[in-house]
Amino acid sequence: MEILENLWMLIEVGGPVMIPIFLVSGWLWGLIALKADWVWRTGRDQISLSDAMICLKSGQVSPSNSPRALAINHFMTTDNGTRCQNKDADKLLFDAAIRKQAGAIQKYIPTIIILAAVAPLLGLFGTVSGMVETFKVIGMYGMGNAQAMASGIKEAMITTQAGLLVAIPGIFIGQVLKKKANNIQQDLLVFQRGIVQWLDKECEL
Repeated sequence: MEILENLWMLIEVGGPVMIPIFLVSGWLWGLIALKADWVWRTGRDQISLSDAMICLKSGQVSPSNSPRALAINHFMTTDNGTRCQNKDADKLLFDAAIRKQAGAIQKYIPTIIILAAVAPLLGLFGTVSGMVETFKVIGMYGMGNAQAMASGIKEAMITTQAGLLVAIPGIFIGQVLKKKANNIQQDLLVFQRGIVQWLDKECEL
């Protein structure tokens, strides 16, 4: 309850721009939590190349939810047991399975980067709004009403601070998650080359 009261006080002091800043912050950190959890689970649940080959030989679906396993499962589902009848078709099907997982790997990353970039712009908008109010007071009362001037300046400073507090850690964590996702994607491409080589040898037998 006290937290809600403090948030309401910030909105009263910072003005209406604080509401979209809070909404952007909640959306941003929600997506960061989801993506960080996915990256952590993917690192723990990754299957090896040998395990993937066992799945392909036996035709059994892997219980793992890692990109590697999902690509193998998707390939086996679309292949329908016709593997080695057409090597080129197999490669195309597996490439499609890999591309499908590549989209899932980058999920949320662009949105996180955009939201982190939007936050300081909202803070800047609040700064301009607060300074406009300050100049209005100066225009009406001159420099004699310090309390009214302070209200506009306080609004400008609080919105700027709030925008930066959301943006700085958001951009940093967003870039870390982007790097992690790119590493997972590169690993998936290496995994693809290994499976394609195995398919070539398997179909020659």
